[in-house]
Order: sequence, then C-alpha cells, then structure tokens
Amino acid sequence: MLKGSGLALAGLAASRGGAADRRPPDVGRKFAADGRVLPFAGNTIICHLPQQGAGSEAFDALLDVYRALPGEPWARKVTALPPSSYHMTIFGTANDKARRYPLWPAGVPLDLPMADCDRILGERLRAFRLGDEAGPYRMRVNMEPPPAGETPLTVRLLPADDAMEARLRRLRDRLAEVTGIREPDHDRYRFHITLAYQVAPLTPEEVDAWRRSLAAWKVMIARRAPIITLGNPEYCLLKDMFAFKRQFFLS
Repeated sequence: MLKGSGLALAGLAASRGGAADRRPPDVGRKFAADGRVLPFAGNTIICHLPQQGAGSEAFDALLDVYRALPGEPWARKVTALPPSSYHMTIFGTANDKARRYPLWPAGVPLDLPMADCDRILGERLRAFRLGDEAGPYRMRVNMEPPPAGETPLTVRLLPADDAMEARLRRLRDRLAEVTGIREPDHDRYRFHITLAYQVAPLTPEEVDAWRRSLAAWKVMIARRAPIITLGNPEYCLLKDMFAFKRQFFLS
C-alpha cells in the first residue's frame, strides 16, 4: 500500500494520465479522430487578419508558426487550420450542431434549414449599424499562459486598452440583441485566434512541450506585431473550420 508522499505522487500521475486520455472536445464535432475536418455548417461574425500590406505583420508572424508546427513533437495530434482562415471572432452566431436556444437565433424555428437561418441572420445584420462600435479594433497578444485544460493551439488576444475593451463589449451586447443569440459565457468571452485543433490525447510531456512552444511563439508575435489592427466585422458562412466565406462587412 502506498503511503504519504508515495500516495500523493501516484494521485498526481493518475490525474495527469486521466487528462491525457480524455477525448479532445472538438473530436466528433469539428474534426475526426484521424484529423480530417468534419462538416460544421454555420455562420459567424469575425475579423480576418490582413494578409497583405499595412497591418499584415501579425499574419506573417503566424505564418512562421504554421511553418514551424510540423516539427513539433505533438504536431501529429493536431490539425492545423489553413492560414487563409486566420481570424478573430467578434461574435459567434449559429451552427447546425447547436440547435437549441439561446445558441440558436430567437424567433427562428429549431428545425429550419441552415441556409434559411443564414439568410435570416444576414437580413438582421444588414440592417444593423455599428455606429460608435465600428473598427478599427486594436488588439495585443495575451502573454499569460493558457489556462489549465486548454488544448493547442490558440493565441489569446486582449484589447489594446480599456476604451477598446469597452467598445468591443458593447458591440457584443448589441449583436446579442440583434441576432437573438447569447452564449452562456457571453460576459466572459475571451478574444483569440485559433491556429489548430487537438484531435488526439497528449502525453504530459507533450502538454509541456506545446505550452513552451506557445510561450516562445507569443513573444515572437508580440515583438513583430505589438498591436494587431483589425477592420470592421464580417458576416461569414462556413461549411467547416477550414474556410469562412465573407458575405458582407457590417457597417
């Protein structure tokens, strides 16, 4: 029988092992266990990262992360997103796999075809006016370590100052009203850029490795793009997580 420190060490090992054995949250929903992208029809309000010209420094830095990713010891356990998809979500709207209120638009039947839901939300958003909440939006890399349990690979962002934080929070509140959608974490939402999704359990050593790499990459991104400037939000449709097709800019 284990006693004292031996029992504590065994408990820690079991805890870490259990975490490694858990199925990643997006397997079976957005991705298959072998890494293939799955259908995930829906719509969303995002800001794509500028890819050329002024303001493209962050995109260029993230491309270097994309280039380095295959050499990571945990790389086979994630599916990297195409760089053309890189964006910051302003407000997640509806998708075909979450047909329940308040994740589905108020006043829209839960069994309505996705294309009709896309159209209705598009009509609501075309009539919406950004007003004082219009872009540009100035963001910076959140240098804090990812919280326990977060999966690779996300770059967390923070508004550049308190005024920008207030503007984005007001915008999200107004979008919740016009769309009739409000997620449980609405008031705690954290802005981010997703680069890859985990599709297989990581060992404790792999968890440590991706966290070390993420910390180094964030330093590099913040050095090359101290401020990430994004334009007005885009209403986009998606078939899966590989592409977000802009329908129009909010104005």
